[in-house]
Amino acid sequence: MAFAPVSMPSVWDIPVAVGVPALLGQSIGAGVDAVASTALAGVVQNYITSQAAKQWGIFGTGNQQLLTSGRVMGVEYENSYTVSDAPLEGGAFASYNKVKVPYNARVIMVCDGSETGSDGLLSAITKLIPNLSGATGQHVRASFLSTLESLCADTNLYSVVTPEFTATNANILGYRWRRESRSGVTMLMAEIMIRQIRNTGTAAYTNTAQPQGAQAVQNGTVQTTTPSLPVQTSLMGVTL
Repeated sequence: MAFAPVSMPSVWDIPVAVGVPALLGQSIGAGVDAVASTALAGVVQNYITSQAAKQWGIFGTGNQQLLTSGRVMGVEYENSYTVSDAPLEGGAFASYNKVKVPYNARVIMVCDGSETGSDGLLSAITKLIPNLSGATGQHVRASFLSTLESLCADTNLYSVVTPEFTATNANILGYRWRRESRSGVTMLMAEIMIRQIRNTGTAAYTNTAQPQGAQAVQNGTVQTTTPSLPVQTSLMGVTL
């Protein structure tokens, strides 16, 4: 079977940049355009990622985003109800109530060390000096795990935020993370388990005269009696 001939370009579109060797017939103008296009694409991608991070993830009070050094890769939400049954005669059952149980959610986040949580001087230095990226990435991943551990240990309430739905009054119950060679040893993927916390308790006896409750009631005078001999000896510390 004969293949159709493929014509080669007269001028290769190879960017002119540091580390790229000059090629015969290379267009300097095309190289400059390619470099500018690549830089612009990186800026646009970073902007889209930062905007998406404001609509996905785990947030605290005041719409404060937690775990900013990680990116949300997936969100799972589970909501269910339970029906109460009462046994009847003849082995039958009657359903008489339906109660909503606390929801469960899982947020899958990835931290590869490229996101420092801010666009400050450290991020700029990392991009300019590639030799520091390894050490900085390790520090970011360590900070990510430390923050996740502290969030799992506290009792604060958070919200699981998506663009279409927000689940409030949630607490982080646990997490697990893994790193695989096929995804890159620097790619840390964490799965965070979250559950709803319900604060529906009511204070009882709010109208009592004393905070400790009602006063003791005297129901009459109790006549004194003489204790038996064993009781007397035990009170005096004498062993029979």
